[in-house]
Amino acid sequence: MAAVVGHFNFWNITSEKALEEAWLKLENVKPLSITSSVLSIVMSPIIVFANILVLLAVWKDPLKKLRSSPSNFLLVSMALADLLVGLVICPIFAYWGWEIFGKGESPLDLSVIFAMNVFSVNVSFGHMFLLTVDRVLAVMIPLQYRSKVTNKRVLVASCLCWVYFLAFGCSFLVLRDYFAIMGVIYNVQLLFILFSMLIMNVVIVVRFRRYSKEGPVQGHQENSNYIILQREKKLFKGITIIVSAFLLCYMPWFIVQILIYLCKPCHPNLSWLMISFGFSGSLTYANSGLNPMLYTWRVPKYKETIRHLWKNRRTRLNRQVKVQVGKL
Repeated sequence: MAAVVGHFNFWNITSEKALEEAWLKLENVKPLSITSSVLSIVMSPIIVFANILVLLAVWKDPLKKLRSSPSNFLLVSMALADLLVGLVICPIFAYWGWEIFGKGESPLDLSVIFAMNVFSVNVSFGHMFLLTVDRVLAVMIPLQYRSKVTNKRVLVASCLCWVYFLAFGCSFLVLRDYFAIMGVIYNVQLLFILFSMLIMNVVIVVRFRRYSKEGPVQGHQENSNYIILQREKKLFKGITIIVSAFLLCYMPWFIVQILIYLCKPCHPNLSWLMISFGFSGSLTYANSGLNPMLYTWRVPKYKETIRHLWKNRRTRLNRQVKVQVGKL
């Protein structure tokens, strides 16, 4: 916002001043706000349904397959974070956009909204990072993986993720007079996590190539390390899809942020930048709806569990229909 707002004392700008100058003064603020509101309303039930299905599958666990792996703790914790986005953040942004459309002013302090957004969205983001670390360890130290990655350690890592981003979100409230500085720190932090995830996936690719070359030589030997890594190859395809979806959801937002902060020639196009900011911000919430499909539904044991629950549900419904028909 330093480049496009032109505020003299930008680095001390408050959240209220940033909202007033960068959003509320736009000529098309009302249609932009109502559009963001509608997008949040549409995404909310999708996010809620997708993540409740994951939590239900783990809670019921009729096939007794989902509670044995430490990585499932991360998947459940991430589903809770994504559920929070659908249940709380999307409705709040929908209400915020609707009020601006109707009254032309924000009903909530921007610092409060950003604090809640930073906490919920980034907890999910952090768990994506932890899951990537988990996959790297599974590839790099397959024989020691079970002894190194225990339920206790995974639980501690997940709790630290929640606590850290809760504290970081609260810092937006405490340091509301330095909104721009906190925004820069926020973006740098996310970019660091993003590039770390990309580097870790490159490490996985290199590791796979090395073992694929060694495979023919060891074709007649029972190499447990090689067998485990072969199983991980299937997961790598999923990781590629996950990273691609993640970039699709977050990179537009990062690009718009860079233009807002650094692109002085973009000053005359503030209106278009803020429109892009609104749409790209809503796109980051879509990632919370995609995570269940990318991380859990495509995993065989989750597929089996969800299918089992669905078949049982259909069986119960058919029985109820037959009972009702018999009564008639």
